[in-house]
Amino acid sequence: MLSDLLKLKEYHNIALVGAGGKTTLINRLTESLRKKSKILISSTTTFIKPAVTMYDFIDDAYHEDYHMDGLKKPGIYIIGKGKNLKNLVFGLSCEEIAALSPWFDHSIIECDFSNGRPLKGFRDHEPKIPEETHATIGVLDIQSLGLQVNAKNIHHLDKYLTLTGSSIGSLVTIEDLKKIIEDPNALFKNAKGKRILYINKVEKELDQALTKSLVGQLDLTKVDLVVAGSLVLNRYEILYQESF
Repeated sequence: MLSDLLKLKEYHNIALVGAGGKTTLINRLTESLRKKSKILISSTTTFIKPAVTMYDFIDDAYHEDYHMDGLKKPGIYIIGKGKNLKNLVFGLSCEEIAALSPWFDHSIIECDFSNGRPLKGFRDHEPKIPEETHATIGVLDIQSLGLQVNAKNIHHLDKYLTLTGSSIGSLVTIEDLKKIIEDPNALFKNAKGKRILYINKVEKELDQALTKSLVGQLDLTKVDLVVAGSLVLNRYEILYQESF
């Protein structure tokens, strides 16, 4: 189970950052917990409202007019504070998440927004990660290697260009992904708790080879756990684990 590999039993409050599969990752993490655990899903930014089959309770206009202690059934609880014209749900403040999370067995919070793109740059104000977070999972799409550097593929393109030193029209390199992972102002900026790197879309032999090449070049003192796999194939492996 992916939830076991990512140690959700030990780390109850999870923050998600990065691009290339955060929403699907939430679905995979919760599918084995949904029948037994009460799970808070929200964001400190905006998020796409999930399909109706992906939750058991939703309040996208939360105003603190009821108490979570009255909602006792296990399941997935989606909580937000309104929607914008693009039908994106506004998330909660870190203070609101801190007040709500003790009433749940797990909280899984999206802490930045990638607008559906496989890569992103990082604005100064993001990510906003709750202090109570036990582990921060940074998501990276290995199939972004070789993509063209442009606004179609990269959210916050200007910040990505500054971070990586690449130019518009060039191709994404392993060195670019290395900088995203290792730079203190990128993927794990403001991280709380354990730092878990999840490398997604490892589906073909080439993906596996590129993933091992990337991990082999990383400064692994900057992370506590590296898991690689495919959310589509539901297949995963641990590539690095600090003793903890």
